Amino acid sequence: MKNFSITIHAIDEVLSAADENIDVQIDLLDGRKFTATFFSLRNLKYLLEKFRTTGECAKGTYVWAADMIVVESIDEETIHKTVASLIETGEIEFACTELKSSDRDD
Repeated sequence: MKNFSITIHAIDEVLSAADENIDVQIDLLDGRKFTATFFSLRNLKYLLEKFRTTGECAKGTYVWAADMIVVESIDEETIHKTVASLIETGEIEFACTELKSSDRDD
């Protein structure tokens, strides 16, 4: 039995599961809600290269994001598998931000 659901917040349609980042809301059965941004490895490389050109992040020296979770691919199966593991290990409370009732997408 699945003890959570996810909502993927995409601005546009995901163009490439191998080269994306996407915001995800995680709703647990106990009523708690969490949020995180999932980044593919290829997307991190793309961002570093882009920042070298734009000058952001010390000209591509680093990439950071609050609640960053890095995965091989941004697809629903990978996201579900990752979230299930984070819940099972209790790491969800450290890897994601818990949404307060005023922040929730109810």
